[in-house]
Amino acid sequence: MGADNVDVFQRLVFSVPPLKLQVPALIGLSVVYSLVSYAALSMSIFVVPAPESVLPVAALLFLLPFLFAGELFHRLLPSYPRSWSFFLALANQFVFFVYALVLSGANDVGNAWSIVWLLFITIYLINILALVVSTGIDRYKRILLVSLAEPAALIAAFYAFGGADLGFSTYRHVFAFASLLIAAGFLVSVLALVDYLIRSNTDVSAFALTSGILRNDRESLDLGVEAEPAVETLAIDNGDRLTLAAPWVHPGPLGGFGGGQLSGNVIDALNGGDGHGFFLHVPCTHKEDLSNPSDAEKILDAVGDPEGADRASRLVHEDYGEIEFYGRRIGDKEVVFLHSEGIDDYDTGVFTRDVDGSELLLVDLHKHDIQDGPTKEVQYGSSEADRLKRRFDDFRERLAEEPLHEYAAGFEVVRDDRDMIAIAESVDGQDVLTMGIDTNGVTPDIRELAAGYRGEFDEVLVFSTDTHASVHELANKTRSNVEALDAAVQRAIDDVSPATIGLESEKTEPLKLLKNDYNGLVFSVNILIRLTVIALLALYVLLVLWLFF
Repeated sequence: MGADNVDVFQRLVFSVPPLKLQVPALIGLSVVYSLVSYAALSMSIFVVPAPESVLPVAALLFLLPFLFAGELFHRLLPSYPRSWSFFLALANQFVFFVYALVLSGANDVGNAWSIVWLLFITIYLINILALVVSTGIDRYKRILLVSLAEPAALIAAFYAFGGADLGFSTYRHVFAFASLLIAAGFLVSVLALVDYLIRSNTDVSAFALTSGILRNDRESLDLGVEAEPAVETLAIDNGDRLTLAAPWVHPGPLGGFGGGQLSGNVIDALNGGDGHGFFLHVPCTHKEDLSNPSDAEKILDAVGDPEGADRASRLVHEDYGEIEFYGRRIGDKEVVFLHSEGIDDYDTGVFTRDVDGSELLLVDLHKHDIQDGPTKEVQYGSSEADRLKRRFDDFRERLAEEPLHEYAAGFEVVRDDRDMIAIAESVDGQDVLTMGIDTNGVTPDIRELAAGYRGEFDEVLVFSTDTHASVHELANKTRSNVEALDAAVQRAIDDVSPATIGLESEKTEPLKLLKNDYNGLVFSVNILIRLTVIALLALYVLLVLWLFF
């Protein structure tokens, strides 16, 4: 994936099971947890209930408090999904079970008391942390109250089962309640400090960012500088017209924030009505991310309608080891695709600093493995950048010598949960297949499909758009709809006919790109991940020392 810790969010976000699975699981697990806990506690020093009371105890301790919390979080926190609420309850039910097993190893009543209260405090803190991360820290007062409902129900059940009759002084009870409140206050203070540190770098709330990503919200970041990036348009016309838009903008940073959904928005717009189109990713970094998602409209306004030529060169390929290029002449213009297996992104200008953008379309295939891609960026002005530029210039000199021939092409766009495209081209007896998918990297099954066509075509290119649209889908994506893409390839082959191909470039109206503010965002995510984890571990250690010693 990316070359920074913003993409760590893709590893943290996962799909929550549907409610129709969670509620039966909550009920079924309450029975399983109760039976296992009963067996463990029966071998301890404690007196356990009679076997016939296991189910009532299971309902009172392992089920009702968590059903109550699962519904309460959803009802009292605005827009908090019920499925998230019950998933949090399921997690806390498991924590309760783990502590019940730990309790079976207690060697005296004092230790048992400390374990029970550590359980109550842990569940309270889990609720606070989960709700702050998923809804934002601005609601911390309501979150403190809502989060307390679940441990309060468990505390009530604890005292109903004789927790008040263990021989402890009133001070010990007050101390336990005070410890719960102090721990909650400490956690909120740590989270507020993290949020403050991040705001000082970016003027963006860390928890607004996190909760927005989790909810897949579409929001603007008040960051960046004004720019007028170029939008290059490649058009193929064989009776039907295909418009390929390549803005010098990176699809990011994540989800609905900034331009994370840019590629999908462009594809949607280009395929409206009778249109056909797709998104191409140029070699750039997250510094070219849109700050405001609505600026996608300005990019669409700059998509051109180039005049086509009916002659083009064969596709030229050159592999320099560290990078490879594929290129085709279109009259006095060029279309070049590049790929390096070890490089994720390139600073703008690495290849095009002395090139007229209106004469060249440069596309980064970005065909790395979707789950295990590189993390390296090539920085402008580095020795590596200069070396790659020399490779590029050498390739263009070779490409400039290629003669032009009659051009034929066919294409098919697949509108799916991840949009795809197939383009078949034929020039002077050379057949080329290009397959693209609106993802961030390529799944293994797409690679296998491409390999299967290499005997039928002289060259097979695969690309992804480098979208950052949905961390929910991309974080766990291992397969693509290869059947639909395979069918699209066949339709594109059948569609091959004499065609024209044209290229032009236009500037957008002024819009905001993140530029160096993106670095502040990355630093903020680093702080959020590391400081929060360290603080939580320290808090837990302090709680153990506080309650047991």
